[in-house]
Amino acid sequence: MNLKQRFSFIFSCLFSALLATVTLTVYFLFAHFRQDEFSALMAEKAQTTAKLLIEVKEIDYKMQKIIDSNSINKLYNEHTQIYNQDKKLIYNTNDKLAINWTSAELDQLKLQHRLFKKNAKNDVLGLYYTFDNKAYFVLIAAKDTYDEKLDYLRYLLVGAFIIGTVIVWILSFSLSKRALKPLDNFRKSIQEITDSNLKIRLSEVKKEDEINALANSFNQMMDRIDNAYNRQKEFTANASHELRTPVARITAQLENLLNRDGLDQVTRSNIASISEDTFQLSEIISSLVMLADINSREHNFSFTKLRLDEIVFNAVTELSKLYPDFKLKFEIENNAKNDTNLEISGDETLLKIVFVNLLKNAFIYSDNGIPECVIKQKYQHLELYITNTGIVPDVEDTATLFTTFYRGSNTKHISGSGIGLSIVQRVLKYHNADIAYQIIDKNTNLVIIRFSM
Repeated sequence: MNLKQRFSFIFSCLFSALLATVTLTVYFLFAHFRQDEFSALMAEKAQTTAKLLIEVKEIDYKMQKIIDSNSINKLYNEHTQIYNQDKKLIYNTNDKLAINWTSAELDQLKLQHRLFKKNAKNDVLGLYYTFDNKAYFVLIAAKDTYDEKLDYLRYLLVGAFIIGTVIVWILSFSLSKRALKPLDNFRKSIQEITDSNLKIRLSEVKKEDEINALANSFNQMMDRIDNAYNRQKEFTANASHELRTPVARITAQLENLLNRDGLDQVTRSNIASISEDTFQLSEIISSLVMLADINSREHNFSFTKLRLDEIVFNAVTELSKLYPDFKLKFEIENNAKNDTNLEISGDETLLKIVFVNLLKNAFIYSDNGIPECVIKQKYQHLELYITNTGIVPDVEDTATLFTTFYRGSNTKHISGSGIGLSIVQRVLKYHNADIAYQIIDKNTNLVIIRFSM
């Protein structure tokens, strides 16, 4: 659950809980108010009837029944009974109806002086009435017709709760999506930022809110990262270029010493070892210069249409100068239905460096000195396979072979810098191509390069 959904869900749940609390409170307060109001009205009617019958001597039993039956405040299904202190019935508004209260309930009424009971058919209120040192039990029963209005209120509140909850849930998700839309735009912009594209900045708005402050802070951070990255590239490039001249001089002087006559075997061996180390140092410096050159080219795309097989042949020609016994088994396969097309878009110099490194590794780490290269044309992409037979590296994750300065277990007795494969991966990434290393047999290495057409 993302931030928008979490915010909307929590807000909607809180509002629903609050609305439910308010709705239930209104319903129960109104229900309690209606019960108290109806109870008070019944008590007033009971007291009036008791006073007229007991205190007013001019009104007898028949007169009281006439008054009760013609009262303008008569309650629905009203029925009144009066008992004397001996619990004998002395008045009943309707002889056909009876309020069935037990003697125990009348004793309870005597203690509490007022007792209200709600039954399924009607409500009953009991009053303990005293006059002239005599006690009376006044019972009045009636049906509260306002219960129907209470049901209507219940349905109304339930409907209002459902409608209000649905509206708030829809509005909360809609408003949160609109309010946090700048964060989605920020996320999309951030995903476009790469080490070769550090110039992207988040758009700032005129509103002085937290999102604008976040965008401003992020842009300031990107400015600092970009400056630090540029200083690092500048230092790498300058240091590599400055180191090439003295290393070249050292290499030349060592070669001159080795060409002198009269050197003893120990001295000549030491100078040869130093010369080999110097040559390896020169390769490292050349690789660093190459990385700096790749970084500078990544900001200036100048791709042209190139044939993949021609780049491979140029790399073979370059390697043949360094290794006269270099041989390559080369094939082309067309697994697509259309005509053979080996053209890709790229930088010829950089791609030549890629295949020189890969074919060189395939040659020097092979046991027969004959690597194989196969170009396979497939639907909308080209795949190039480079295989050789030899010792395979002991590594769990083959992707670590493309880490800078990492060397496999099969390179212990062969000199190298550990930068070549990282340069290869960097160049191919620059060309939107993929590279993978696989061990297809206990003695067979495979490198797969995939270019989009």
